[in-house]
Amino acid sequence: MLVISVQGSFDEAKKTVQEGQRYGELIELRLDLLEKNDLGHISKLKSASKLPLIFTLRHKDQGGAFSGSESEREEKLLELLTLKPDYVDLEYDCAFTNKINPDISIISSYHDFEKTPDNLGKVLAQMDRFPAAIKKIATMANSSIDALRMLNFSKKYGIAGMCMGEEGRITRILGPVVDSPLVYASIEKAVAPGQVSAAELCELYRFHQLNRKTRIYALIGDPVSKSVGHLCHNHIFKKEKENAVYVKFRITPPEVLQFFKEISSLPFFGFSVTMPLKEHVAPHLDVIDAKAKAMGAINTLTKRKGNWYGTNTDGKGALDALERKGTVHGKTILIIGAGGAAKGIAHAATDRGAKVMIANRTQKKGEILASKIGGVAISLDKVPDYDIIINTTPIGMSPNIQNLPISDKEIREKKIVFDVIMSPKKTKFLNIGQNKGGEIVYGYEMFSQQALRQLKGWLDRPLDEELILSSIESFSFF
Repeated sequence: MLVISVQGSFDEAKKTVQEGQRYGELIELRLDLLEKNDLGHISKLKSASKLPLIFTLRHKDQGGAFSGSESEREEKLLELLTLKPDYVDLEYDCAFTNKINPDISIISSYHDFEKTPDNLGKVLAQMDRFPAAIKKIATMANSSIDALRMLNFSKKYGIAGMCMGEEGRITRILGPVVDSPLVYASIEKAVAPGQVSAAELCELYRFHQLNRKTRIYALIGDPVSKSVGHLCHNHIFKKEKENAVYVKFRITPPEVLQFFKEISSLPFFGFSVTMPLKEHVAPHLDVIDAKAKAMGAINTLTKRKGNWYGTNTDGKGALDALERKGTVHGKTILIIGAGGAAKGIAHAATDRGAKVMIANRTQKKGEILASKIGGVAISLDKVPDYDIIINTTPIGMSPNIQNLPISDKEIREKKIVFDVIMSPKKTKFLNIGQNKGGEIVYGYEMFSQQALRQLKGWLDRPLDEELILSSIESFSFF
């Protein structure tokens, strides 16, 4: 159930109660965060709600704002419980549960604001001190692995498990997929760190339509915060009426092994892989496409009949976007960078008859890639003539938008200039190319093409490709 948390002044609280009924199934009155929490004002808020109510009066040491003694908290809460809300939220070690009206259901809570304990089972065992209708464990996620552990734990034990912090957002989005009985959301100001707004949960992620049969897709890599993949894919899933959701995980190379262990019991069916993981996921896959294996970079994972398949749509997507300007056959392409995206683009460009040059900060790495595609490696300081120049590095990405991957003078007159970066939409690199009379190709154009290829692989059914492309490119996230 989606719980809308209420705080602030009486007028703010009343407005939140009224607006929250558009999205939520329960209203939580955070009595400790309300400016007016006397019997009269709480009675009025209760009357304003058509939804079941939770009363929560949390002490400072439990992340709340109540500063009195425990006996004062007990007295205050028992007074307000005469209004007979549907639920009361109490810490798992609360000493006065025997005084609660038996008609009021108890939510037993455990909070850890620093970490997600290694042994969540031990935490759950401690919560058996008194009977409760719902058990809730809220911890701080210091990594996406913490959040995945919590999702698995919620699914296994039927508790309301959630993680706080930015890394914990996915536990709130995916709550219905693991049958978490409660997910908390805000209307405006978040009550807990990492809390997702009710509007975002319901309108972007279609929270109320998610269930145990929902297929999860995700972006993995580091960083992922600037990616618009969740906007694009959830938009398409909605249009295509797919019971699917797309989220983002920040995963670093040392976490990859544990990541694959944690997802094995969750309904994940596909991943977009971004830097720096494109060269790290291969050992954990069952099958790798021959071309992806040859280039040594994987950007798409698809689960079929229990097996994970790795492919690369970067290169083909980039070339599809580039060839909107005309064929690359016989053209000389300068690729800046030698990482995962560069590998995909270099192989695809060679396959389509282009001559490829690789310019990389570490020349040895550039030479290795060039040798694999029959191209040449060059210095960033001494660039021969070319027809097309492509930046595949993160140099120039927000917030470092004034940086260039190559000196200004090496961006030549009247060339095709392509940047795989999507944020900002128009990088300094592209601006200079356009100012010198060149044609430009935006990063979102590559994204659209490779996203279409990912969707075709994931959904494995006929799609109206032109409709999907136009839908992606016309949407407001670019």
